[in-house]
Amino acid sequence: MIKVLLVEDSTVFAMGLKMALEGRKDLTLVQHVVTSGAAVAWLNAHPDEADVAVVDITLEQQTDGLTLLGILREAFPGVAALVLSHYKIPAYIIQSITYGARGYLAKDSAPEEVADAIVRAAAGDCIFFGDTIPERQITRLFGGEENLQARRPQNLSPKELEVLQLVTSGYSNSQIASALNVATTTVDSYKERIKGKFGLDSLVECVAQAVAQDLVQVR
Repeated sequence: MIKVLLVEDSTVFAMGLKMALEGRKDLTLVQHVVTSGAAVAWLNAHPDEADVAVVDITLEQQTDGLTLLGILREAFPGVAALVLSHYKIPAYIIQSITYGARGYLAKDSAPEEVADAIVRAAAGDCIFFGDTIPERQITRLFGGEENLQARRPQNLSPKELEVLQLVTSGYSNSQIASALNVATTTVDSYKERIKGKFGLDSLVECVAQAVAQDLVQVR
């Protein structure tokens, strides 16, 4: 029986996944938490009680899911991480690989596909959008290790990457604030952090570099 830890702050999605897992005889949901901090606390209190952590990388509270992936890789190497996300852009996939995820699926995947991916992740396979590929082919998929590292998205957080995508799409500060449900001053803070991580003074230059690295898409 494969034991699953779900780290997901969407109640609706969590309920759907729970229902999908209930119909499987080879999977059991041992815990559902809504923050990375709660996931780490539970894993510390229940060693060897989870085989796979299903993680949403855009959690709203505490540290984001990418940070959790790094913690899992370092502190809980026996727990395979499987990312479920609304986003299909290459940057998130590359980030997830870099942080140690065994797989990355879109949230519009069929419940059976997600359940099967959990089984495959527990077995050591790497799953990306439903296609199981050997681990050695991951870097080949992105043009080799050197190219993969060159395309790393500047250690941007998911929210910073989302802001950068919205800027690339022509959104104003107020539109970004509305889309993310944050204050415009928060958007300004995101932009300053983005420029700092790129080491550039202009957000326009950041966008140009991000487009060149395929971190964002021109829409």
